[in-house]
Amino acid sequence: MQRLSYRSGRFGERLSIGSEHVKYASHSRTCGAIATAVGNDGLTDSRKVPTEGGKLGSAISTDATREVSSSGHRSLRLPRTSGGTAMRHYFLLTSASVAALTLSHAAFAQQSLPTIDVGRARVDRNASSDQGDGSGHAPEQGAGQTSSSSEASAQEREKTSYRRETATTATKMNTPIMDTPVSIQVVPQQVILDQQATTLARAVDNVSGVRSFDASYVGGNDRFQIRGFDTNFVYVDGLRIQNALPGTSSLINVDRVEVLKGPAAILYGRADPGGIVNIVTKKPLAYRQTSVSQAFGSYGFYRTTLDTTGPMTKDETILYRVTAEADLDHTFRETDYYRNYFISPVVQWNISNATQITVNLQYSHQAIPFDAGQIAYTRYNPLSAFFGEGPVAFLPRGRTFNEANSSSRVDYLKFGYNWSHNINNDWTLTNRFEGLQYEDHSFLVVPTGFNAQNPTLLNRSAIANNDARHSVTTNLDLTGKFDMLGVGHTVLIGGDYLLDRSFNSFFGFSRFPQSAVNYNFPVYTFAPTYNWLYKNSNAGLTALARQQWLGFYVQDQMRLPYNFFLLAGARYDRAVSNSNPFDGKGERLANNSQRVTPRVGLLWRPIEVFSVYGSYTENFGAAGGRAGPAAQQQILPSQTATQWEVGAKTELFDKRLTGTLALYDLRKTNIAVPDPDPVRASQGYRIINGEVRNRGIELDVSGEILPGWRIIGGYSYIYSVVTKDSGVIRDPLGTTVSVNGFQGFTPPDVSRHMGSVFTTYEMQDGDLKGLKFGGGVNGRTKAYGDSLNSFHVPSYAIFNLMASYAWNFSGYKLTGQMNVDNLADTRYYPSGFRGPLQVSVGAPRTIKAQLRVDF
Repeated sequence: MQRLSYRSGRFGERLSIGSEHVKYASHSRTCGAIATAVGNDGLTDSRKVPTEGGKLGSAISTDATREVSSSGHRSLRLPRTSGGTAMRHYFLLTSASVAALTLSHAAFAQQSLPTIDVGRARVDRNASSDQGDGSGHAPEQGAGQTSSSSEASAQEREKTSYRRETATTATKMNTPIMDTPVSIQVVPQQVILDQQATTLARAVDNVSGVRSFDASYVGGNDRFQIRGFDTNFVYVDGLRIQNALPGTSSLINVDRVEVLKGPAAILYGRADPGGIVNIVTKKPLAYRQTSVSQAFGSYGFYRTTLDTTGPMTKDETILYRVTAEADLDHTFRETDYYRNYFISPVVQWNISNATQITVNLQYSHQAIPFDAGQIAYTRYNPLSAFFGEGPVAFLPRGRTFNEANSSSRVDYLKFGYNWSHNINNDWTLTNRFEGLQYEDHSFLVVPTGFNAQNPTLLNRSAIANNDARHSVTTNLDLTGKFDMLGVGHTVLIGGDYLLDRSFNSFFGFSRFPQSAVNYNFPVYTFAPTYNWLYKNSNAGLTALARQQWLGFYVQDQMRLPYNFFLLAGARYDRAVSNSNPFDGKGERLANNSQRVTPRVGLLWRPIEVFSVYGSYTENFGAAGGRAGPAAQQQILPSQTATQWEVGAKTELFDKRLTGTLALYDLRKTNIAVPDPDPVRASQGYRIINGEVRNRGIELDVSGEILPGWRIIGGYSYIYSVVTKDSGVIRDPLGTTVSVNGFQGFTPPDVSRHMGSVFTTYEMQDGDLKGLKFGGGVNGRTKAYGDSLNSFHVPSYAIFNLMASYAWNFSGYKLTGQMNVDNLADTRYYPSGFRGPLQVSVGAPRTIKAQLRVDF
């Protein structure tokens, strides 16, 4: 095979086949060519090549085949046959001229090649796809455009894979995972489909060191624990759009979920130190494709979805994609129900060969149960002597202590755009913007404690609450590549801005105390209207909160000699938050912080399939808030964090399987704790002295072991401890437990060991081709349910199965699928961190069936 290569020089361009070169002069009006090889089956590859002008062109050949190296570099090889010399014809086409090139090589067979009538060169200017980086940045160097048919084939291969070679969240650029000196894991779309995952929580359970909290409990929001630290931030295509709001993320418009572990403040501003979860959404495609599905299952579960995309114009300059879903679930809980209606239209306009803009819109209406969960006995409860310290296991799993209409009704509208312009072949300018309009109306009945006269009764309170939020976030990034002194540089320079305003009209507790409920035999009788609640609630807190930050960052990925890769960067942040309780005293400043956070990482890839790395990162975290009595309040600094990490990455089974091993030491500092002086502590004074240290080991694998045999999974070990604290801690009986706060205690809901594995096998040929079956297990060891470590939720392991069959019928692809979650009907408790009155309960055995039609 002979290699076809392209090189641009100072005096023109050159096409090469093996040792044969043909030089052609640049057309004075040409500034961007595309070298395209055409094989017997049509267009097989294309790539951008640098020229002087601005038009597009193509170099066309026959019998060329494509090769893609592990680094993503694309090359073309021509077949070598025995004997003789043959003429090979190449045509360079631009919008201004057509030039014919004729090459000869002694190794080519004696044959007459037919003339290829290509007419006007056709260029697919669709730069986005389901596999795009989601950040609006240009594709990685060497990647180019393809025809619709070739793009569809590549998309299908990528879509069914459990492994991705690149990710964007760690560097804001499409960087090979093997070359990235941090731990970054990806949950591809096919995993979501095979598991019939409907929540973001279910998707991230496939990543080591990540715990999700069931969105069915206490307001139903996306909340995670990464490397032992909680986070309720959700990022979409690299921008933060959600923070502890009731409402969950839909997965119908999700291409993949990326999880960056460890501090991420350098690129994303104020964030929690454990890491971030970033959703990469589906993009419009240049070919028509539609998928419709209907699912149903246990406990009145129904889900209908639509995903359709294609060009809106014949020249494919305008593309669209529409995703929608409708969910209904009565759940296994006695008084809970769930509704979700979601739609997201996206339009992409390829303004020119260098410029594109994508406009997106999302609307969702949700009804989410406000379920407090079940109860647990602590070591201080006398009944724990009979039933143990932990959840009350003799209660039915469906038992609830709220009322039938205890729920949040959420409406949110998200809108934004993604604009990018290729300044030239090396530099790209990107601007993204997202806006969010959000409202929720909540009514909740929650247990407040055990009844003093009867320990089988729970006292309860009813609360009404309204919340509205308006936020905007935007960024501007300049990315580029250049070589200097033998070192390759990939540079990111950017800035971002966030403004978030929330109005909380909290109507307070009901004037009519709720009757205590017997948790053994509850009777649900309270069903007020919202008007009744507003008229019969005590005056509560009505407040306006505002936060904004401005950040600037710079990052350089350097390719050094001997396969070393250096990642270095820094960020400056200025963050201000204000609150106004509408008490007539005006707006109050809650926090005003600024900080520079660095990151540095070094990776060595001695061989193609193995790399080792080490990194150091710092974090700029949540606002420290205020301390002291109202008349003398002081502003506390923001929380910070540092992390050291070392690890190794490998590609196995002919690079079909990727594995990552990481060891880390992560410390969260500047945590506000009570003043050591008991008198000052009683007056509200706090100091910045708290620290929590998490050390751990993580292993992640994803990909294909054999053709058709796919796997994703991971294991994590976390040792978490409060290393610094202050204050006197007393138990519910009044006994002093500690004079150093919670120092030495384990933070709630952190399991020492966690792991998951999910694997499938798809028949590749024969009569059973299209049949897929698989399963997996997800488990964790016990975790404490409160800071006092007075009770724990027990260890558990749940097993899941799936089977599907795909077949073609009259031009349609049909797929029938069935999933069984919690096959052994194990009783388990995913979380208890909200305390002994709010322990979440895992779902019993659940069956889901689905029929999907693709065309």
